[in-house]
Amino acid sequence: MTSPARQLPGTKPAPDALLQALRQLAQPVQALTARAQRAVAGQEPLLPALLREIAETVLPREITLCIGQTPAAVLTVAHRRLAGLSLGGTAEAGAAPEDPAAAARLFAARLSRLEAQAAGAGITFRRRPCAAPQGAGSCTAAQLQEALAAASRSPLGTLRSAAAAQALAWIHCPAGAQAPDSGGPPPLLQQLQAVRSAFAASAARPGSARMPAHRPDCLLLPVSPDLRILAAAHEDELLLLALPPGAVPGLIETWDALFS
Repeated sequence: MTSPARQLPGTKPAPDALLQALRQLAQPVQALTARAQRAVAGQEPLLPALLREIAETVLPREITLCIGQTPAAVLTVAHRRLAGLSLGGTAEAGAAPEDPAAAARLFAARLSRLEAQAAGAGITFRRRPCAAPQGAGSCTAAQLQEALAAASRSPLGTLRSAAAAQALAWIHCPAGAQAPDSGGPPPLLQQLQAVRSAFAASAARPGSARMPAHRPDCLLLPVSPDLRILAAAHEDELLLLALPPGAVPGLIETWDALFS
């Protein structure tokens, strides 16, 4: 019978990820089988199972997630990082943004739609070796989990989080009776407020201080060579962002991922 592992004198503690991997390997086969059976029976939450697959995959793998018997998503994972995620049964062609946080937000938006699709159904994973991803943005399971937590607030909350590092000013009008949130230099806020007022004027009830109900819609206003205003609306929620031109493509990609 083998003796339990112990730390040798004078050695540094193993990194948390390595310790977790060793504990996973030390689990009895029955425990791993039981976990897989729970997933097939729809008793294993989708997102934790996906995050675990990413965190435990070192060699490059193409992982197909099946909901019931239907391929629902394809993940490209290597070195415990997610480098590609497409919905459906085929791998995606386009690369994610190079910035890990931006890649995590893009993947999180797709996973949110996938979670709604699963709705408690059984899940299985099919893995096969693949070439190591080249030139693709990627993120860790922890970064993806953080992006998923941010995305749980609302679609426009996710878009606002994605713009946080680059927005010059913003006005966020949440759904319901919550007061608008804003930030940035007064001149830019005045421009955003003018756009908000124009939206209010087009409401069904002129003079109302509340925004009208919106279908998902995104409008880009080229104010000047150095300034863009992005106006995004979803149901009763409105987000106005003052942005430098270089920040726009990444946010449009995030928007597309949220609502496409």
